[in-house]
Amino acid sequence: MNNSIAQKTTRSFDATNMQVAFSTKTDSELKLANFLFTMMGKPALVKVGGVATNMALKLGLPIKGLIRKTIYKHFCGGETVHEAQTIVARLAAVKVHTVLDYAAEAQTDEAGFDMVRDEILSNIMLANRMKSFSYLSIKLTGIGHKDIFQKLHENKPLTEQEIQAYERTENRLDAVCKAVAAANLTLYIDAEESWMQDPMDELAEKMMFAYNTSRAVIFNTLQMYRVDRVAYLKGCIERCKNAGVIAGIKIVRGAYLEKEQERARTYNYSCPVFTVKEDTDASFNQAIDICLDNLDYAELCAATHNEFSTTYLTRRILKDEIENHQHIHFSQLYGMSDNLTFNLADAGFNASKYLPYGDVATAVPYLIRRAEENTSIAGQMSRELEMLQGELKRRKL
Repeated sequence: MNNSIAQKTTRSFDATNMQVAFSTKTDSELKLANFLFTMMGKPALVKVGGVATNMALKLGLPIKGLIRKTIYKHFCGGETVHEAQTIVARLAAVKVHTVLDYAAEAQTDEAGFDMVRDEILSNIMLANRMKSFSYLSIKLTGIGHKDIFQKLHENKPLTEQEIQAYERTENRLDAVCKAVAAANLTLYIDAEESWMQDPMDELAEKMMFAYNTSRAVIFNTLQMYRVDRVAYLKGCIERCKNAGVIAGIKIVRGAYLEKEQERARTYNYSCPVFTVKEDTDASFNQAIDICLDNLDYAELCAATHNEFSTTYLTRRILKDEIENHQHIHFSQLYGMSDNLTFNLADAGFNASKYLPYGDVATAVPYLIRRAEENTSIAGQMSRELEMLQGELKRRKL
């Protein structure tokens, strides 16, 4: 399959076609989704549930089975990459790509960093052999010390030991990028908190300069709720243009809003993120325009659950008659916004699901973050529930 699941000629995108949106879901999966989003519509319950789940796991209480059958089943592909292949195949059958994400949160030692690198390298070999998926993601705190990233961001000098550790981090990332390029795959580098992002941006650009010579092999992720990201995007594209490489740009709205605002208050510095949602929306849509105006030098992945931004991008592609629209990607999290992903694919656009996998206990921090993020998105739960319940009614369930 590689990076080119056969696409139909693009046509108008309709996010309201529920029959297409839920075509891959069984009745029982639909009922589970309805139950989970009903629960996630209650922020207090999500917060208490997250704390209780972490505590139960630390105490060794037998709750893994319950997690596996509920929230884990809905948002994750399996405990191993081989289990995840079942979901990958289901998605490919309806022309939806998979972005495979090893759900290991930040590691703390060299052994953990090496383990994450080796897992991703193994996945690259699997993808190259099976041709079942073409996209992978990596979180840089999975392969390097977050404290060192923060020191570099703050322009603090590193000790000799830290310098060597950072070189090992860069070598791990380079090994992954080299393997991805050789296998004709694509790698998304995730964004993290603003107080450690600058060195991550530098690493991402360094990998772009090395491997994005003929296409965007490496994508950096820009969180458009940050007030400085439009300026950074323009600069990144210009630097890639001058270097004769393709900028790989993945845009998201942002995942750490409350944490960013709280830290800015605590340490009394200017808040790095917009405090008004409409400003984030405008920033995101401006990033779409910037990338579309520079398609000779950039590839775009719009990773969003926002229906307006998704529709806006599809309309621009059709209106501007963009011929190389396969260089424009759409992505949503597995288990969410199926009305966007599956209808995009059905209309001929390059759509994907971000599919995490990993041991249940390891994936719990990821799952809790997903649940908390969802409760904070205005209207997200009610929209998901409205669609799910409409499909339940259509199926007479």
